[in-house]
Amino acid sequence: MMETPAETLTEKPKPTPTRPTQLGGDLQAANSAELYWDDQNRKQSVDVVFKRAEDHALNAIDWYLYAKANKRKCAQTLRLGTIAASAIAGLLPLLSQIFQNQLSSLSPAWTTIALGVAGVLMAIDKFFGCSNAWMRFIATEHRIRQALHEFQMDYDIAQASWAENLPTAEQAQAMLARCKTFISQVDAFILQETNEWLTEFQNAIKQKDEPAAISKPIV
Repeated sequence: MMETPAETLTEKPKPTPTRPTQLGGDLQAANSAELYWDDQNRKQSVDVVFKRAEDHALNAIDWYLYAKANKRKCAQTLRLGTIAASAIAGLLPLLSQIFQNQLSSLSPAWTTIALGVAGVLMAIDKFFGCSNAWMRFIATEHRIRQALHEFQMDYDIAQASWAENLPTAEQAQAMLARCKTFISQVDAFILQETNEWLTEFQNAIKQKDEPAAISKPIV
């Protein structure tokens, strides 16, 4: 009876992790990888933590770039509509005077309608905060990008001081502390932008409810 040769078990290489796409959704927390801190694996573990911190910032930048583009389109559309409606409201009386015979059937009510449309478009922009959000996203994305550039440069400077490109335990701890600080810095930028949005939205709701509260009869 012939012996069946034993199959050689080979470990399949793990795929290189890629940054998850957060466009159109909420930013998600990254999973923590298993790290080893012996002399042979210390640099690789530091690289993993650095990459995790870098990806955290890049995901935030990608999200703000995507959201900024949508808010820009919304804000520009509403603002252009407001300008156009206001211009029409201002031109209609002049046109009716210039072309009295040709525009004799033009009702003055169209001027009121145009002004009403302009007011509605402006109110929509203010309530949903399209223009304000566009500005907030630009500022926050710029802050995160600037902090990322500084973080990447600090990592390059730290690597230059490593003997044979291998960090000591103290150097690894210093780099880990820098990664922690950077992640907290990015989260602080996001929290600041979120708090600004909450404040603007609460003020918009309060302004919307004030006329109703004033007109409500006292029993």
